[in-house]
Amino acid sequence: MKKLKTLLAIAFLISSQLSWAQKTDYSQIFVDQDWMQQHIDDENMVILHVASPDTYKEGHLKGAISIVPQQYTVVRGEIYWELPEVEALADTLQNLGIDDDSQIVLYYGGTDHAATFRLFYTFDYFGISSQVKILDGGLKGWKANNLPLTTESPKPVSAANKIRLKANKKLFANKDDVIKAQAKSQVQLIDARRDVYFNGSEKGDYKRGGHIATAKNICWLDIVDENMFVKDKATLAAYYSNIGLTPKTQVMSYCHVGLRASVIYTIAKYLGYDARLYDGSFNEYDTLDDRYPVENGN
Repeated sequence: MKKLKTLLAIAFLISSQLSWAQKTDYSQIFVDQDWMQQHIDDENMVILHVASPDTYKEGHLKGAISIVPQQYTVVRGEIYWELPEVEALADTLQNLGIDDDSQIVLYYGGTDHAATFRLFYTFDYFGISSQVKILDGGLKGWKANNLPLTTESPKPVSAANKIRLKANKKLFANKDDVIKAQAKSQVQLIDARRDVYFNGSEKGDYKRGGHIATAKNICWLDIVDENMFVKDKATLAAYYSNIGLTPKTQVMSYCHVGLRASVIYTIAKYLGYDARLYDGSFNEYDTLDDRYPVENGN
C-alpha cells in the first residue's frame, strides 16, 4: 500500500508539471477582435495595456491593466531593455494578479508595437508563453473599428500564488553566440532596424555604422499595416524566405537594444522558425573590438 501511495504521488507530480509546462503553439499567438470581445470577461483573464500610462488614462479595453517597461526590463551598465531577474518578474506578475492559471492578453496601447512583442519575448524566455496571446491591431486597430473603450481603472488583486518561471537560455544569444552564428550557414542574423542604420547611411551615436557582419535586414516596421494589424502570413513568410531562410534556418535577431528585435523574433516563431534574440544588440556590439566585425551597404 505504501508503494502504491508513493507511485500515485509521483504520477500526480508529473501530471501537474506537465500541465504547467505546456508547449506554446506559436501559430496561435495572435487573437483577433472578435475573439477578444467574446473572451474579455473570461475568468482568469488578465489583459495588459502595454504603453505609457497617459495612453491608458485616455481609454483602454475593459478590464485592462497598465504595464510599463520598467516592470519587465532592466538596465545593465549602459545597455537598456535587458531581461529582468526571474524573482523580480515573478513578484511583478503576482502583483498584477497573474498566476499559473491566468490567460494573458497583451496589446499595444500606443503607436509602437515593439514593446508588446518585447513583453511576449520576455514571457517566452521565462517559459509561460503558452498562457499568452497578442491582440492583433492593439489599441489603434481597436479604435479603427470603433470598438468600446473605458477609462475605468481596475485595481489589480495580487495573486495568491506566485507564478512559476524558468529561464530558457536557448532563446537568448550573447556576443559570442553572434560570432559563432557568423560561421554557421544554418543560422541567420537578422537586423530589425530601419535600412538607413543597416546600410550605414545613418550612423547615429554609434562609433561604427552599418550592421553585424553576415546579417540580413527585415525592418520591424514592415511587419504591421497602418492600423497596427499584423500583415497576412504569406507576406510575412516572404520577408523571411526572400533573404534566403529555409525551414531549418535558425533566426538570431537584433536591433539597437533588443526591443525591435523582439518583433522579428516573435514573427519568426509564428512562422515556425527556431529563433533566438541577441539582447545586447548593436548598442553592445558597437562597443566591442574588431574581432566583432561590421559591414556597410545592403
